[in-house]
Amino acid sequence: MQNSNQINDIISKQNWTPTPFYKATSLSQKLNLNLWLKREDCTPIGSFKLRGALIAMNSLGNSIPASGVCVASAGNYGLAISTAGQLHGIKTTVFVPENATESKVEKIRLSGAKVIQKGNDFDTAKNMAREYSDSKQLLFWEDGVLNEMVSGSSTIAREIISVSRDWDYIIVPVGNGSLIKGIAKEIKKSLPSAKVLGVVPSGSPAMYQALTGIDWDESVLPKTTADGLSVRIPIKQITEEIKPLIDGVFLVKESKLLPAVKTLLEQEQIAVETSAAISLAGITEIKGLNGKNVAAIITGSHIQPKLLQEALKGKSLL
Repeated sequence: MQNSNQINDIISKQNWTPTPFYKATSLSQKLNLNLWLKREDCTPIGSFKLRGALIAMNSLGNSIPASGVCVASAGNYGLAISTAGQLHGIKTTVFVPENATESKVEKIRLSGAKVIQKGNDFDTAKNMAREYSDSKQLLFWEDGVLNEMVSGSSTIAREIISVSRDWDYIIVPVGNGSLIKGIAKEIKKSLPSAKVLGVVPSGSPAMYQALTGIDWDESVLPKTTADGLSVRIPIKQITEEIKPLIDGVFLVKESKLLPAVKTLLEQEQIAVETSAAISLAGITEIKGLNGKNVAAIITGSHIQPKLLQEALKGKSLL
């Protein structure tokens, strides 16, 4: 495991870091707060997950498994691992669910990975990937559990703090938990006055329920357009580690996600997936933000064309 200086060195050497971070002037006026957007959709793969993937591949050093690395992903994590693997000359196998976004699956293939599309949701695909890894002697990396993914997320927080230390709130989409865990760990250490708030889509509420102590039914399949935040079975170890680090988690209505996509396109001229637009949607559901300095993480750009068309035909969030 690399230390923080080594991690910072890996990320700071990338020609795409730090990612854009700026005040969204019109949205700030409409929301009556000082809103800044951290544009993780601007990485080479259109997702924040490339940070952790590069750190993970770098951590292997000379101990590279002959058969390579295997992961399960709804899309962005798999693309990050396959891209980082290609850069380091490491074979990758990526399991994706049958309902994975086609454009994400195609990009994973183009980045050199072997893609296996099985399972009716992410958690089913993950179980299959774990079994496959055991049978083929592959190194299985589980997103959420992989420490390097958390370390990558921490570098986002460092970039935010390097711009200003006056943040009141950091708004973070919550999928498996590696993003909010990494950001919250760094914020609590370096800027404890700021509050870290998670946002979860109502169509995939398991992480919200796990983080707030509510029982959930693991047999119920998520129904959300935010595929990057689709979780049926939270990782208990991770949720327990996250709880003391964050200051709240909010369930965001599914009906607000596409309107948030449209609003970001209209007001900021950026097209992002609903898993990213949920940061804006969540702000409209969180009380007490008026007049505050708020940083929102925009996690990824991979919106399906059909969903984008649907968003444009619908109403705006603001």
